Amino acid sequence: MKLAGLLFMSVMTMSIYSHSQEAVKVMSFNIRYNTPNDGLNAWPHRKEMVRSMISFYEADLVGVQEALYEQLTDLTYLLPQYDYLGVGRDDGKKAGEFAAIIYRKSRLSVLRSGNFWLSETPEIPSLGWDANIKRIASWAVFKDKFSGEAFFYINTHYDHEGVNARLNSSHLLKQKVHELNEDKLPVILTGDFNMLPSSTPYRVLTSDQDPQSFKDARVMSLAPPHGPFSTWSGFSFPGIGERRIDYIFTQGEAAVLNYATLSDSWSGKFPSDHLPVLASVLFQPITPIPGHAHNDYEHARPLWEARENGFSSIEADIHLIDGQLYVYHNKPRKPDPSRTLENLYLNPLEKLLSSPPNSFYPAHKSPLILMLDVKTEAKSTYLRVKELLKPYAYLLWYKKDGLLHPGPIRIILSGNIDKVLITQDEQPWVGVDGRPEDLGQGWSADLMPVVSQHFVKALSWNGKGAPPVTAVQKLQELVADTHAEGKQLRLWASPERHEVWKLLLENKVDFINTDLLPEFKEYWEKFLSERM
Repeated sequence: MKLAGLLFMSVMTMSIYSHSQEAVKVMSFNIRYNTPNDGLNAWPHRKEMVRSMISFYEADLVGVQEALYEQLTDLTYLLPQYDYLGVGRDDGKKAGEFAAIIYRKSRLSVLRSGNFWLSETPEIPSLGWDANIKRIASWAVFKDKFSGEAFFYINTHYDHEGVNARLNSSHLLKQKVHELNEDKLPVILTGDFNMLPSSTPYRVLTSDQDPQSFKDARVMSLAPPHGPFSTWSGFSFPGIGERRIDYIFTQGEAAVLNYATLSDSWSGKFPSDHLPVLASVLFQPITPIPGHAHNDYEHARPLWEARENGFSSIEADIHLIDGQLYVYHNKPRKPDPSRTLENLYLNPLEKLLSSPPNSFYPAHKSPLILMLDVKTEAKSTYLRVKELLKPYAYLLWYKKDGLLHPGPIRIILSGNIDKVLITQDEQPWVGVDGRPEDLGQGWSADLMPVVSQHFVKALSWNGKGAPPVTAVQKLQELVADTHAEGKQLRLWASPERHEVWKLLLENKVDFINTDLLPEFKEYWEKFLSERM
């Protein structure tokens, strides 16, 4: 049973790690239409390179431009794990170039899809405004099979000559997305827009004054953009400077984790005269909330339930037993080997955080607080904690010699701790949980990031009925004193009542100590909405 439990825990952890909050990789790729005039750069000499780019970068969605029907046939043969949506711009069937949507079948399912033309008569194949040729946009509503989230996707290709056509295409795109996106889902827009970031059509799409505006994924990327600025190479190295005309845009609840312009070449040969752009986009990203998951290990799925509910701080009680650290509230007579600190927390966190985006909440860079409440003797337990953390040090948030190591986990020790011992340690991988009497004693916020106190002791009030004026004053003074030193406040054993949560949140208590994770998340969202 113990082995089965460990195997189940491992499978469950990896399943959550692989599928929960996993970004969709989106590529915009003008693959250059098939013409013999390109000579050695003609499609028959490039199609394997295009296939390789899509496959190697593991794109889930690819908006292609200039694709002819036979090129799409080639790609779906070379990439059997993908399918495509779209029609030819000349007749709405197979004739002319496509602004097709290629998608990974194992990841995405199509809920509905369609096409429209960039013209005054978008419902039929037509030439728009002063455009040189017909232009089209293809769209779809996808469901992510991993997360269950739905989103709206649209791919297009603006005219290369028509100044008015590009301007009006931007207005039309915003209008059509507003009409077609009936459920107000997050949106991704890709394409060859034949416009520069300084142009009016770009400003129309991205205007901050319009609630229907889009955000440029390169600008919004949480990680610094990778690769050259320009996206048009003309099949040559180093490309044409400042010609950034291919874009990925987002709208709504979508976070861009990273962004790249891919300048890959094979011995100097490029897969197209455009460089593809790639972004990792996370839909409906979890936003951390000011919750502290008290006794997190007592939930059915330790760590993961706190993550699903957005808790920014997690607590686990630890006992040193025969050289091993176990997670229990009370010291067990015969500890279960599956309940070690490594099994329940450190190993799952390493699996989750050791690859990009290296953050507990991918759209946010603040570290997760893992508070370890020491229940056994202070010095021996601390030395074992330090030894255990050594292989995970690269994941930890700490400061050493004034330099910040901004890891995604911040370990804080509470309970039986020797603050002086920890202060003198040359490897300051942990912080300590302070008390109100530590305020004003010179403890830095790097060593003591959190100050905690029992709710009733701090406020001289049991949390029932209306709070007396003196209790509110005590709370406000404690918050002010804690924040003045750059520290955060937590009150443990606070009553699990909405009135108490409201009082603490209104007075800017940083972490609400609770065992009711979904209930507090729901209350927090209500609390925020009432103040908007």
